Amino acid sequence: MGSMQAPRGWNRPVKPTALVVVAALVLLSWLALSVAATLYFYEAWEARFTIREQPVTLRLPAGMQALAEVGGPVRTRVDMRPPLKLHLDQPMTVTLHDSLVARAQLQTSLPVDTVIEIDTVVPVQTVLDTSVSVKSWLPRVAVKLPLTLTLPVRMRVPVRAEVPVHLDLLASGQLPERLQVPVRGDFTVHPHVRGDLDVTVTAQTRFRLAQPLFLSELHIVHADVRLPMSLGLKQRGRGSPP
Repeated sequence: MGSMQAPRGWNRPVKPTALVVVAALVLLSWLALSVAATLYFYEAWEARFTIREQPVTLRLPAGMQALAEVGGPVRTRVDMRPPLKLHLDQPMTVTLHDSLVARAQLQTSLPVDTVIEIDTVVPVQTVLDTSVSVKSWLPRVAVKLPLTLTLPVRMRVPVRAEVPVHLDLLASGQLPERLQVPVRGDFTVHPHVRGDLDVTVTAQTRFRLAQPLFLSELHIVHADVRLPMSLGLKQRGRGSPP
C-alpha cells in the first residue's frame, strides 16, 4: 500500500483545547449580546398608560431639598396693624391765634425786712398850762400860754414783719403767633395698613423639609404617563424608599 497523507482543512481532527476555546468564545459572545439587549430594552423601551379621575396622596420625605423659582405678578390684600416705636427729639413750631385770659388766686406771706428813713418837719401848735410866781408870799398865778413851733424830725426805723398777701387777679394777654415747642419722648403707634397690593416677584427660594409632608387633597383629572424601564432598574438598585 502506498503512504497515506495527513488530513487537511475540515477533515483535520479537533483537539479538546480548541473545543474549550470555541465554547468559551461562544458563551462570552452570547453573554455580551444578552447584556446589550437587556440594556437596550431598559433604556429604549417604556410603558405608556393613561390615568383619569385618580386621587393621589403625595408624601414628601423629611430632609428633602428643593429650589423653587417664582416669577410673575402676585396680587394680595394687606390688612394689618403693626406696632411702630417712634423716638422724637426735635422742636416743633406751633401757630396760635388766640388771646389768654386767666384768673389767679394767691394766698401767701410776704417777708419784709427794711429800714424806713424819716426826715420831716412836724408843726406843733398847743396851749401850755403853767403857773407863775409873782412874789414869794403871793399865791402862784395860773397862766395859759399858746405855743406854736416847728419841730424837725430825722430818724431811721428798722422794720421786720411778715405781711399776709391775699390776691385774686384776672389777667389777660396776647400769645405770640408762633411758638417753638420741644417734643421729646418715645411713642408706640399702631397704624392701620389696608389696601390691595400688586407686585411682581422674581426670585429663587431654597428650602428643606424638617419633617415629612403629606399632600392628600390631590386629584388627577387626566394624565398620559410614560414609564421608562430604566426607572424600575434604578429603583431596585437604590432600594425601596422608607
